[in-house]
Amino acid sequence: MGKGFPWINQINLTDDLLNVNNYSPLPNYGENGSPVYVPKMDHTQAKRLFAINQFNIVASDMISVNRSLPDIRKQTCRVKKYPDNLPDTSIIIVFHNEAWSTLARTVHSVILRSPHRLINEIILVDDASQRKFLGQELDEYMNKLSKEIKIQIRILRSTNRIGLIRARIMGANFAKGQVLTFLDAHCETTNGWLEPLLHRILIDGKVAICPVIDIINDQNFAYVRSFEAHWGAMNWALNFRWFSVGHAELKRMHKKNFDSTKSFRTPIMAGGLFSIRRDYFFELGTYDSHLQVWGGENIEMSLRIWQCGGKVEIAPCSHVGHVFRSSSPYSFGKKQVGDVLYGNLIRVAEVWLDDWKNFFYKVNPTAKQILHHDRNDILKDIEKRIDLRRKLNCHSFEWFLENVWPENFFPNTNTTFGHIQSLYSKECMQRPSNGVHPIGKVIMAKCSIEIYGPQSFIIPLTGETGYIKSDESVCIDANSKKTNASILLIGCNQLERQKWRYDSKFKQIIHIKSSLCITIDRRKTTLSLAKCLSNNNKRQAWKIISQNWNND
Repeated sequence: MGKGFPWINQINLTDDLLNVNNYSPLPNYGENGSPVYVPKMDHTQAKRLFAINQFNIVASDMISVNRSLPDIRKQTCRVKKYPDNLPDTSIIIVFHNEAWSTLARTVHSVILRSPHRLINEIILVDDASQRKFLGQELDEYMNKLSKEIKIQIRILRSTNRIGLIRARIMGANFAKGQVLTFLDAHCETTNGWLEPLLHRILIDGKVAICPVIDIINDQNFAYVRSFEAHWGAMNWALNFRWFSVGHAELKRMHKKNFDSTKSFRTPIMAGGLFSIRRDYFFELGTYDSHLQVWGGENIEMSLRIWQCGGKVEIAPCSHVGHVFRSSSPYSFGKKQVGDVLYGNLIRVAEVWLDDWKNFFYKVNPTAKQILHHDRNDILKDIEKRIDLRRKLNCHSFEWFLENVWPENFFPNTNTTFGHIQSLYSKECMQRPSNGVHPIGKVIMAKCSIEIYGPQSFIIPLTGETGYIKSDESVCIDANSKKTNASILLIGCNQLERQKWRYDSKFKQIIHIKSSLCITIDRRKTTLSLAKCLSNNNKRQAWKIISQNWNND
């Protein structure tokens, strides 16, 4: 049962079933990006096959590889004209045991919705796929398609699993286009997606430019337009996150004569889909080839570009759909997924984070343990990447935080990092959850002796006004117009209602907008705003327990 496919666990699938190509499109299914609902009689099969690729392959196989999509661009984007001298590009798509229909649909969408004169070639890099239809059948199909459209489609094959990162380097080494455009193998490009990317690179050759990434539903393959005013960043564990665009950037976007077709900065790119000049990609040192499989390469690439004099941006006129999966369907060799990802992020921290690498280890003790057990393998040839940083004369991580991402929620020397303890209950403020979106009412819990992420906050220095931030870009917030307003954690928005000041004399945390104080109730469980009292009221008394974040 599935012996040749080690990434398939605990599902009863034969090799014959894994190797069959069931692509059989039905008329009008999925057209204009509409959802496809699998008939009831096929529900069981769809559930069984879901684990192969972590999306509904039965639905995908019912949709044409040439399906139509809505033009979701703004009107200003639709009418924008581009010069005739745009650089050409090599489209690089890495795949490993990808479903036929999603891979073919990615290629066809590029062909359908790109000016052919701008495509130098399409390079498919096979990272040691085992499914039979991705061998000779794919070769024959792409050869025939290449002759029909008169664009070279090349398939490069690695006989051993090398992972996404090294496979992309392999594709880049063979590429001839002036620009490299990387796409994942389960994407669909939309009308006018390519020109904005190439135009931005024509203007500035030191930009890595990304499309707006729309969502292709993993269950029914509906095409869903994304909110454009988002950018990429990272949390304390160096995991990629989408956040609302910073306040300063939003103000710029809302100016009267603002050109809404212009690209905007993003501190970190998602990494799956972007364009970059080929010569600049190699000048920067391509990818770190010692990063394993995938994960963290987008963080490393983004920091390297920004810190070494380039820019990372998002083009609002370029939209590409991507099948977002809740988990990876693939194996990571002999290592566990977490070990591989932490290993990659450790390399990022060691090369690019300076003193903040100590912060990374303190809030992620698992990473420190993994480094201790596998140091030589994880840090192999890391001196070469450090030398590259020196050779490129790169800025510090502090420069990145101050100049590229001033909205960040990382500690620095101008703030206090630590816990906030009630002198009444002796407990500490804590985020309501430890997930991706830890929003809700601030809770109280037993204080941790060590640095503990859910209880850790970035706090303005005593007497200064500012935001009380925590991981995942959440800030302590209160509704100034409401009596007894609850103390909340919500997404940082840089509004006045999120500004606070710590008064060391009365040990009060004062809400600037309302001049009220954070107060704990007599049951020692609930926090709210109340009138500030000057009689040493312990329910309004707080101790800031500072913790050392930047020493080894």
